[in-house]
Amino acid sequence: MDTTFSLFIGALLDALIGPNLFVPGEPFLIAAGYQLHQGLVSGVIMVLLGGLIGDQASYFIGCKLGLPAQKKLVKWQSKTRRPIARCRYLMVKKGNAILMFARLLGPVAWVVPFMAGTHRITWRRFTLYSSIGLLLGVGQFVFWGYMLAYGLESLPWAQQVKLFVVEHRLSFYAIAVTIAFFAVAKVCNWRYRRSVTLGLFVGTILFANYAHFFFYADDFLNDEQLQAQHSTLDMVEPSTLTLKAYPGKSAVFDAQAINILYYGQNPRDLMLDIGWIENKTFSRDDLEFKDYIQLLNEKTPPVSDLFWNHIPQEMAFQLPGDLLKRSHIRWWKGGIDPKTQELYWLGAISYDNGLQITPYSGIVTVLHSIDPNVDAERDKFALQVVTSSVKQEMGYKQLVDRVVLDEEHDYFTDGQVLLIKGNNG
Repeated sequence: MDTTFSLFIGALLDALIGPNLFVPGEPFLIAAGYQLHQGLVSGVIMVLLGGLIGDQASYFIGCKLGLPAQKKLVKWQSKTRRPIARCRYLMVKKGNAILMFARLLGPVAWVVPFMAGTHRITWRRFTLYSSIGLLLGVGQFVFWGYMLAYGLESLPWAQQVKLFVVEHRLSFYAIAVTIAFFAVAKVCNWRYRRSVTLGLFVGTILFANYAHFFFYADDFLNDEQLQAQHSTLDMVEPSTLTLKAYPGKSAVFDAQAINILYYGQNPRDLMLDIGWIENKTFSRDDLEFKDYIQLLNEKTPPVSDLFWNHIPQEMAFQLPGDLLKRSHIRWWKGGIDPKTQELYWLGAISYDNGLQITPYSGIVTVLHSIDPNVDAERDKFALQVVTSSVKQEMGYKQLVDRVVLDEEHDYFTDGQVLLIKGNNG
């Protein structure tokens, strides 16, 4: 079958009442956008023509069969009389808006042409407004198909939009399910719909939290990232790096401070020698819920992931403490210092001071509240390093600007970074 004709068939079945419940039209519309990028307009014409014919066919099917089908439904289920009457009222009073924007409202688009015919919307009125809606609905997916073919990597803003959508997909699913349920409940005039909807929303948010930490947390590390992280690191001067970490990958989160540099093969021996406990992390360890509960009982809960250069920490440690208050630090491999030819690690140290509800990596969840005085934790750590049985060289260096609390940060600092050189460097 010719590719262009396939686009026509796909768009037709996506718009035709009955088949459109099973045939998704988005792949065909996006494919038309790909063809448009290659200079072929025929694909766009075919999906528009298929959508138009499908809408028209659904309208006339509604004119012919809609009322008899409704009567049978009301006779079988008398409770459907009121929702049907409400739908008829909306089509009469707000039909123009519904016809124009139905294709932007997901599953609503499946039945609107059929309902328009059923409720005797005039053909001219239906054709005019549904055609506008067809241009809007098809146009959005053709646009994204064109942009995908063009290459999102060449458009920084598009990359950020894509990253934001992918990272927040669980929250979007929760909101979409809740809105869809409330819309159905309102049309059907269900009692207690507000309280049930609120309960559903809380339930979906809780499930999004569970899925994020226990199903998808390790998805941030694909094979390429793991290979790159453990292969030869870049020669890069530490002062040229962005010494900030974020509780997510998209550019909507407040920064946290990276305020320690460790020169050496691995800071683990130093951390254990001065009394720190290595934590599990959601991205690096395959944690089940029972593991999480056990770690809570041991007062060493897993450390939530921070991202530096879109990579979660490689190691995390905490000092002994309770579940609400503890000092912790995360470590990333930074690179090879071109001056000394040594491997160095980046550390972000801070203090957990209670709990708070906060946006985190695409979800809203309960996490520890970070004390903004990160310099105090850095300086306490320096005093601990002095007591290490392993000799370390130590000092401070001004590598970042002075930072105060603002809309881009959750901390304040004098801008100095603690430099530690281990004897295994």
